[in-house]
Amino acid sequence: MNEYDSDRIINSLSAHPVKNPADADVVIVNTCAIRDKADHKAVSAIGRYKKYKISNPNLIIGMAGCVAQLYGKKLIKQIPHLDFVIGPREIGKLKELIKDIKDSSKFKKINTSMDIEEIFKVSPYHEEGKINGFVSIQQGCNKKCAYCIVPTVRGSEVNRPLKQILEESRLLIDQGAKELTYIGQTVNSWRYEGEKFYNLLDHLQELDGLERIRFTTSFPRDITSKMVKSMAKNSKVCRQLHLPVQSGSNRVLKMMNRSYTIEWYRESVLKLKESMPDLSLSTDIIVGFSDESEEDFAQTMQLIEDIRFDTIYSFMYSVRPGTPGEKMSSHVNEEIALDRLHRLQLRQREITLENNLEQLNKDFDVLIEGASKNNPKDLFGRTSQNKVVNIRNLDSSYIGKIVKVRTKEAHQNSFVGELI
Repeated sequence: MNEYDSDRIINSLSAHPVKNPADADVVIVNTCAIRDKADHKAVSAIGRYKKYKISNPNLIIGMAGCVAQLYGKKLIKQIPHLDFVIGPREIGKLKELIKDIKDSSKFKKINTSMDIEEIFKVSPYHEEGKINGFVSIQQGCNKKCAYCIVPTVRGSEVNRPLKQILEESRLLIDQGAKELTYIGQTVNSWRYEGEKFYNLLDHLQELDGLERIRFTTSFPRDITSKMVKSMAKNSKVCRQLHLPVQSGSNRVLKMMNRSYTIEWYRESVLKLKESMPDLSLSTDIIVGFSDESEEDFAQTMQLIEDIRFDTIYSFMYSVRPGTPGEKMSSHVNEEIALDRLHRLQLRQREITLENNLEQLNKDFDVLIEGASKNNPKDLFGRTSQNKVVNIRNLDSSYIGKIVKVRTKEAHQNSFVGELI
């Protein structure tokens, strides 16, 4: 979501991105507030640009995103070289805001209103030749999970009209995108004028030039039989799903206000796997929430053994202001929570590698995206399951094409393959 918003910020200003901050007229730090650590990183990032302001007093420095939304006025007071803060829903007003600042050298701006009619007004910037892109279909969230700050900083759920989704998709396809990821806080809860998420997938399949469809983040309670059926029959939907579970314990899930049981989650996974045996699953897990016991944590460890996720994004619980979790009397102490996190991550790394080794000497369709990070003479791409495959000595004419590749080496986070 933040990457998408960053691209919208560029387009809202009709701006040309520069690599060196010293060459910039405007510096904007786009932020995330999902965890306490992200807050500190955001403020630290703003601090790094102070020297550029000293050498160039006309430089405009701003903060966008969720941290800006959460602490707007406080940030302006605490950081003298910060000229403005702007929330996620106000990106469409950014050009006007910058003009106001330029017209008044002492003018500082706080734009954090949630009452915005045209939330999706600005389309994202898309770099020429880039193979993949993002399309937002939803803003905000209605789920009210006890640990989550999203409803506070992004507001209640607003679903984007189908027409706008298709128009932005066509725009990105015309600019070279072959794979689009459709994003929302609970993307599979999207609905608009009688159409639901599975209908949207059917519409997207009809887009000429679109080779692959991904979407994130899905909510377990909104996995329906119709959605699974639509995914399975849709030739463009990738065989990869991010389905956050957060905990393997029903007791903890109830405290988190996740509105499903672990039995529901397992049943949903079973339905998905039965319809799409080659489906790759990733998830989010939080450890140390409330009074999570060792038994609760053991249930989470058992879940990753049973499901064998390809990837998990795991975090130690971080209290967020304004959430129900903030009002809870206590949470697992940091030392115990950190120990659990390390145990979880260690076992998951082993499972990920074991899963990858099982895919050796198998054939996959790989969409070639660009030069490999390890060796610019090699190219890399991704399988439908979102696995990175590096291919040696492949020339750039293959970028943007889907090719058949056989995996020859398996590593923790990637494969090495060869054309067949």
